Amino acid sequence: MGILFDLGVSSPQLDLQERGFTYWGDAPLDMRMDSAQELTAERVLNEYPEGQLATLIAANGEERYARSIAARIVAHRPLHTTADLVTAVKEGIPARARRRGGHPARRTFQAVRMEVNRELPNLSAGLDESVHLLGPRGRVLVLAYHSLEDRIVKERFTRGAGEDQPLPPGLPVEPPRPHALVRRLTRRPLRPRPDELAENPRAQSARLRAVEKLPSPSEP
Repeated sequence: MGILFDLGVSSPQLDLQERGFTYWGDAPLDMRMDSAQELTAERVLNEYPEGQLATLIAANGEERYARSIAARIVAHRPLHTTADLVTAVKEGIPARARRRGGHPARRTFQAVRMEVNRELPNLSAGLDESVHLLGPRGRVLVLAYHSLEDRIVKERFTRGAGEDQPLPPGLPVEPPRPHALVRRLTRRPLRPRPDELAENPRAQSARLRAVEKLPSPSEP
């Protein structure tokens, strides 16, 4: 038995302009994966204090101009459409920086989408719970698509394998880790092959990590 986490965003949802995920065109600021939930991108952008906006854009989007972008978002309030957000982001990024690295609003849109859908907290909780749902030798596999997700997966798997505490240097054989729940099957993340990328270019950033649950000491 195993559990597979595919953390990719649903392409059909992204491709629906009215869902507000894309910075191309103009659409309501929604960005909800679950349209029944109350929190939307519009609420985040219009209700969060400037400092909180700057923090989430820096953390979730790894955006170096997060503070100035947050200031321009607040200055443009109320924002109602994706075009409103793109305008604010462009004003918050120096002209020279806007001309490189893809669309200037890409990181901010990612950050807001992740906040609306609680993607990183949900991932952390899901990984913590997954191992306890498996029997011995059950496996957890995770397909992550950007560094923030992969960092959480690596940290959780390292901790589960009991490798978060360094061993003394110079040991001839690595001893068993007494508190390990899993063993890591992938020391480094597996990346897509060229033929897989040719079939699905959106898999360019995919990284696969896997662990196997260890039997308890009383189990064979």
